[in-house]
Amino acid sequence: MLGLGIVSFGVAVVTHRDDLSATLGRYFWDGGYGTSWASDPKEDLIGLLMTQRMGFPTLSKPYLDFWTGTYQAIDD
Repeated sequence: MLGLGIVSFGVAVVTHRDDLSATLGRYFWDGGYGTSWASDPKEDLIGLLMTQRMGFPTLSKPYLDFWTGTYQAIDD
């Protein structure tokens, strides 16, 4: 579960960390057909996943692989 403090016009903002993938200040949108967009100012990162599958669950393998791989690629 993400610590969402603000949800407006379909965009959510993470306000507290209760999940490994939840970075504070990250804002994002997940669409109904699997499209996902996020901006993480702390990591200077923007990610965009484009899929078109009806009933695409946000915890599907392609979704999880995309965001896991994106954050693993960050070289601090």
